[in-house]
Amino acid sequence: GCDYHRIALPFQYGGEYVDNAAFAGCESLEGMLQVADAVTWNRTFPFGGITIDQVKTQYGCKVIVDLDDYWNLYPHHYLYSHYTRHQVPSQIIETIGVADAVTVTTARLADKVKQYNLNVHVIPNALPYEHGQFAAPEKVESDVYRFLYPCQRSHLHDAKILKGPLQRIASESRKDIGFTLAGYSNFDQSGIWDKIDHIFNHTPNYSRISQLPLDEYMQIYNYADAVLIPLENNTFNHHKSNLKIIEAASRKLPVICQKVPPYSDCDAPVLWVETQTDWYKHMKFLADNPQAGIELGERLYGWALTHHNLFVQNKFRFDLYAHIVNS
Repeated sequence: GCDYHRIALPFQYGGEYVDNAAFAGCESLEGMLQVADAVTWNRTFPFGGITIDQVKTQYGCKVIVDLDDYWNLYPHHYLYSHYTRHQVPSQIIETIGVADAVTVTTARLADKVKQYNLNVHVIPNALPYEHGQFAAPEKVESDVYRFLYPCQRSHLHDAKILKGPLQRIASESRKDIGFTLAGYSNFDQSGIWDKIDHIFNHTPNYSRISQLPLDEYMQIYNYADAVLIPLENNTFNHHKSNLKIIEAASRKLPVICQKVPPYSDCDAPVLWVETQTDWYKHMKFLADNPQAGIELGERLYGWALTHHNLFVQNKFRFDLYAHIVNS
């Protein structure tokens, strides 16, 4: 998912900046490196059998490292043991230090990177609005007002924030409200998805959407009238991006969002949550005033189109690459 938004999408819609024809006939990584002027990747170095030093010296490529998250996880993150055992933070820090430049999602994350490399540039996450799966939605209509929580296995502790408010809604036995959990995996052996599901499965008109391929995942928003974005307040999460807001914006959906960084660092027109009561208050408001939700969604789309348009960000991105290559 990180590679998709930070590398795949920008290059997919960056054809006017990239000489793809130059790579025609290259049948190996080494062949492509001989042609390339620069190499970029997200997080850790992805090439086995070749070192970063070889990329820079033997092949003469500039190296740009992209980061979308902080490298130090919180202890109860499900990948914390893996990161510790395999020294992933040290690997990321090493690549930051030897990079010709580093690109990040937020100014907050840039401040962390500056400890190891001063040549860091903020390129916010952005989407190709009105293109591909981010084009006009094929919304599936419903008789109930549906609140969607799109998440991954790493969001268990975020989902727990919703437990009390969801129970309060459920206690009212409203038949005009529904909840949808999106991203569920039937192949999870850890039991984490079952714990997230348990938080939601007592809610009215509950439904679950299984994990979809990256190039199809935006379909989950076709089954929503509003989006819930809880986020645990910790240092790692503060250095994430506001991707969930801009995804909801592509579908012109209103958002109820935890007022903590990184979300509170932006001025998105969303319904902010500062206390647990706010979840209940905002959900009840949108369910009772669907037209207000439509208007909020339109405003959010306009905001995202101004601040998180991939075509705008891509010009900065590839101008930066060209500058690095030529410097």
